[in-house]
Amino acid sequence: MSRVITLTTDFGTGDGYVASMKGVILGINPQATIVDISHSVEPQSIRQASFLLHTSWRYFPEGSIHVVVVDPGVGSHRKAVILKTPTACFIAPDNGILSYVIHDITEAQEQHRVRVGQATSHAIPDECQAVSITSKEYWRHPVSATFHGRDIFAPIAAHLSLDLPITEFGEGINSLTVFPIPTPFQDASGRIVGHIIHIDRFGNLITNLRSSHIPQGGAAIEVKNQRIDNTSRYYSQGSGLMALIGGNDYLELSYRDGSAASILGAQVGDTIKLINPSIYLTT
Repeated sequence: MSRVITLTTDFGTGDGYVASMKGVILGINPQATIVDISHSVEPQSIRQASFLLHTSWRYFPEGSIHVVVVDPGVGSHRKAVILKTPTACFIAPDNGILSYVIHDITEAQEQHRVRVGQATSHAIPDECQAVSITSKEYWRHPVSATFHGRDIFAPIAAHLSLDLPITEFGEGINSLTVFPIPTPFQDASGRIVGHIIHIDRFGNLITNLRSSHIPQGGAAIEVKNQRIDNTSRYYSQGSGLMALIGGNDYLELSYRDGSAASILGAQVGDTIKLINPSIYLTT
């Protein structure tokens, strides 16, 4: 049975880890279609993996299975879970890596400054179903304490691709671990404040500001004591430091023929401000 299975890991491509996972999947379902989302996640960067999954999963066919393995707690008592939504299934450690997926589904927005840090528990949305993976008969044996991607997540994905119900793989759960998603807010002076949430391989700074936050007449943008007077439509339109709306509708800061991250010394979590915007955040 042909079914799309995607893989997102921090394993890189210089070792045999990803190939081993693919081999296990194909050994159970030779007709599976395996697609790599990314294996270049920074080691142990749960937030980066969560964001990359967020920007990709909705573009796959309905019924796709998304395996995400960035797992600093591998071998510990952290749960391994399956989340089934109306259009997709996700297999991952329960360490916050599905935070953006939950956010996408619920469209939960916290209209205040968010503390980026502690993970919390979030109820499973009504239209979804989740299980803790405990049915060992579907695992590869013996199970390595350090390679659950190969021995648990990959075989579970392969069996799931054969249309087994998720209840076959473990006990139902009613919540998942999530971390707070930083959301823009309006400060006392009327400026909209956002954050850098991702830096791509080109050094572009992806913020959590959307096109809807930019007033029709435009707004000046301030980051790291630098000011950009307005947004550009595409990369070659400007020069030097510029701002534009990227393909996922997030405001990006770029540097023509260079890296904005390096030029500015910017990092994930840094703030960005829209100066005197003529709009207000909606609730």
